Amino acid sequence: MSFRVAVVLSLFLLGSACQAVDFKSAENYLVTGNQTTTNELWVQARTITFSGMAQDDCFLLADSISQAITTNPATVRLPGTFHSDLWAAGENVDMTGITSHHARLAALKTCTVNGSIGRNLMAFAPTIVLGTNATVGGDTLLVGQDIIVSGTISGDSRILGTKITLAGRFNGNLNVTASDITIMPGTRIAGNLVYRMDRDLVLDSRVGLGGKMIRQEILEPEAAAPITSASLMLQLALLSGAIMVGLVFISLMPGVVALSIHKLSESAWRCILFGFVAFSLIPMMAFFLLFTLVGIPLSIMLMLAYTLLIYIGKIMTGLFVGHLLLRRKTPLPPQLLFPVMALGLLIVYAGSSLLFPFGILVWFIATLAGMGALVGAILDRRIPVMVAYQQDTTTKPPPLPGNFPPGAV
Repeated sequence: MSFRVAVVLSLFLLGSACQAVDFKSAENYLVTGNQTTTNELWVQARTITFSGMAQDDCFLLADSISQAITTNPATVRLPGTFHSDLWAAGENVDMTGITSHHARLAALKTCTVNGSIGRNLMAFAPTIVLGTNATVGGDTLLVGQDIIVSGTISGDSRILGTKITLAGRFNGNLNVTASDITIMPGTRIAGNLVYRMDRDLVLDSRVGLGGKMIRQEILEPEAAAPITSASLMLQLALLSGAIMVGLVFISLMPGVVALSIHKLSESAWRCILFGFVAFSLIPMMAFFLLFTLVGIPLSIMLMLAYTLLIYIGKIMTGLFVGHLLLRRKTPLPPQLLFPVMALGLLIVYAGSSLLFPFGILVWFIATLAGMGALVGAILDRRIPVMVAYQQDTTTKPPPLPGNFPPGAV
């Protein structure tokens, strides 16, 4: 449990280094229009509605990883005013307020922006919508599947998706990559339009383009390098090392492992989202701790724990994959841990060895899922002290000394 203590102490010292930090955890979190938060705010809740004013940075996570399971989607609603950076993640994120600085938004379903962002915007979601009232004062990065942009972006824009529809005003350069790109009449692009698509893009005469339209070829994946005996031995050595580390970790922290697998079984997507938040924010916490003399040792400890979480996270995902293949609904007995972990890690390592970008995507998702499950389990108060396994009642225990059955020699 030393990592949990380090996280709590780090958060405490981080609050001292940044003058004051408010940490909130609730089922539903609400800031009304007449309320103002003056400290840096970290919130984890099922639903978050911020209609007031924030003077400092806000980190908002709508998630149910430690809340009771309900039918309400994990949603972040942001109609308020933010005078500093804004970070928000949930199943759905709806931003209709005003942000003076940067905004970084992530959603598992839909991310909607219909407000004003003073500087840069980063958004990641399957569906991203920038409405007609959306304004971005800096650069924009959008990554998703179905993306619609109808607002105004003052800086350069980079958009990656499957289906992209553009109907707004772009005052800088526009870089678009998708299999289907539609630019509606009335769209204004002040700079160059660089696009990647498997066919030529034809602009309507009512589309205003101030620069050049440049088509770039979609990069073809490189041919797979031949498998040599040396590379195969290296992968087997890495796999064997991961299995041994996993067995040691399970023997030292069986409760954390059991609860991590349970959280992955409940919702792997929630664990991926929680892992993404931890993957992004823990280095930031360690960086801030470096500015305090007392916090330097904790910063080093936090980064060591962060590295360990990244490595162990992939192992937990491998154990979860092996558990899924066996379709077991009960905890694994000790004699099955080695083959189940070996099988699951073999699948994870095989997926990570695929051609770019599929291999790195498999590694990243596996790491985030396991990392999120581990962090959620460590911060959960329900960590079991011992893990009980069903005993095999078919095998009778050996007789006690001197208690032999009749006729035995």
